[in-house]
Amino acid sequence: MTIPRAVRQAIVDHARHDAPLECCGFLIGAPGRVMFAVPMTNTEKSRVRYRVDDRAHIELRRVLRGIRPPLSILGVYHSHPAGVAWPSETDVAEALYPDWMYLIVGLEGSRPIIRGFRIRQGTPRPVPLR
Repeated sequence: MTIPRAVRQAIVDHARHDAPLECCGFLIGAPGRVMFAVPMTNTEKSRVRYRVDDRAHIELRRVLRGIRPPLSILGVYHSHPAGVAWPSETDVAEALYPDWMYLIVGLEGSRPIIRGFRIRQGTPRPVPLR
């Protein structure tokens, strides 16, 4: 999956801004290419869990239907403010969209790490990021 440097930086900035709480947002683009990160509010307001508001998710889908050339939600991102960029048990259990990429920003340590995953049938598989 291709993710431009500016998009990666926007996601890291969001993660740092919302720390020590988890941040979340959507990855928007065309197949194989993320073009935008759309930050959302974490309605859980938690250090270890995230949830995007259902209404905001539906509204984003409505907006995307009107865009030409077409863009779609390719996945979701969230942060692990005190952890690594690997799906937690909760992340795996709540991965409801098998075709989405689940991008995680790990803020543990001195440098943020970003990793992407497909999560299907309870199994996370890394997605190479370019």
